[in-house]
Amino acid sequence: MITLRLIKPCDIQVITCWPGYRGGYAQMDYALRENGWLEEFSRKPGTWCYLAEANQESIGFSILSTTGHKEAELRIAVHPARIGQGVGKEIMSATMKLGFSQLEFDLVHLIVRKNNFPAIGLYKKLGFNTLGECTQIVQGRLIEFFEMNIRKREFQNQTSRGDE
Repeated sequence: MITLRLIKPCDIQVITCWPGYRGGYAQMDYALRENGWLEEFSRKPGTWCYLAEANQESIGFSILSTTGHKEAELRIAVHPARIGQGVGKEIMSATMKLGFSQLEFDLVHLIVRKNNFPAIGLYKKLGFNTLGECTQIVQGRLIEFFEMNIRKREFQNQTSRGDE
């Protein structure tokens, strides 16, 4: 079982030293590094950065950042050694529960690289809907993304059926 807690500055330093992502995930390694997601978002107002832990070990992190009235963007990263072990689903579920219940968001949205098939599958399984596509510049390269979202009610319906 995982637990989430707010990230501390010392956690960010540890995360930037995690081993690099390999294979198809290498394209997302920048998110873990200095000037990555945590440094970008940890100072942003209306943002909550969470460390995911299991057995007192850091296994990933998630970010909820307010983008509108009762609306937030979600980002997630899993420790490179824990890829493929199902912890991404646990981190996502725990983060969305927090966002919808404690932070009182009504909508959570995200973007996912079009070639990140495992993440796309996970998000769909959790009940996210594909809204469209966008292109962004990431580290000087043009990257294509799918835009996805889930409403509080959809998430609650999903979890009450045990699909979580």
